[in-house]
Amino acid sequence: MPTTITVTPSSLRACVSGIFRSQGLPDAHAAVVADSLVEADLRGVSSHGVIRVPTYVTGLKNGSIKAKPNLSLVVDSGPRAVVDGEDGMGQVAADRAMRLAIERAQEFGIAAVGLRRSRHCGAMAYWAVQALASDQIGFATTNAGMNMAPTGGRDKIIGNNPFAIAVPTNRPWPMVLDMATSVVAGGKLDVAAVRGQKIPLDWATDPEGRPTDDPVIARKGMLLPVGGPKGYGMAVMLDVLAGVLTGGRFGGMLGAPGSGQFFMAIQVEGFMPVAEFKARMDELIDQIHHSRLAPGASRIYVPGEIEYESSQKRSREGIPLEAPIVESLNRLAGEVGAPTLT
Repeated sequence: MPTTITVTPSSLRACVSGIFRSQGLPDAHAAVVADSLVEADLRGVSSHGVIRVPTYVTGLKNGSIKAKPNLSLVVDSGPRAVVDGEDGMGQVAADRAMRLAIERAQEFGIAAVGLRRSRHCGAMAYWAVQALASDQIGFATTNAGMNMAPTGGRDKIIGNNPFAIAVPTNRPWPMVLDMATSVVAGGKLDVAAVRGQKIPLDWATDPEGRPTDDPVIARKGMLLPVGGPKGYGMAVMLDVLAGVLTGGRFGGMLGAPGSGQFFMAIQVEGFMPVAEFKARMDELIDQIHHSRLAPGASRIYVPGEIEYESSQKRSREGIPLEAPIVESLNRLAGEVGAPTLT
């Protein structure tokens, strides 16, 4: 297993943002991309962290991702809007779309913004959480490349389309669910490959549909939907929101680069006073926390609690990264004069 190197969040942000500035991204856009990736690593979601940097850089270098896209509103109808990302960095387009959803929800009580011609935009929780500062519930989903087969089929025409919901609470942490509709996110195969680890046989199959414990072979095969037909059904319906409804790519079209996203913000005040809502959330959390433990369990968590604890710990002690990831970032940084990690 590769050696782990611990780096500070600030040095990681400086390194990654410097790399993206060198590829033509404006300072503010590079900062958004870097922050979304570092935040994922802080939360312990390494599949959507800085391991993604080399792939993004490759896209910027070969022109399949635009460093300075002309983001535009193609639908603007009060609480409903659609943004054209013009094949720019997914995080840059998602930032525009989620901010717009939050602004419109403040005006109309609820708002939904679609995003077409976008790219991979990182962990969906990063975007759903943005709504919390405005005492809103945030929702974000994206379609992904074709990496799952429909139940009963053998062709990869379904993405493991993830979604996130973030809910404000009185606790130091919000309630946040961020999940793919596959057993695991595809990026976890990449993490396992970097670590030289085998994967469980219920994660993915080889190209012939046979279970495999090799993450490299699994990348050539198919991810398995969580809950079988239920995960498959969820993936299809999320593709409706992120792809069909936005006017973007969907289904088999996702074999080409590009994806769609869908964001929603709900103003809590439109339903009840924020203080009352948060008190009710506290009651729900207490009920879950104080329910009886299963044999062998020592604690019950609610969604988002584990990630919050990881973020707090890594903010204090640093983020552990596999040596090959650090070497890759330092190589890219050295080539363009960005700050390196030590």
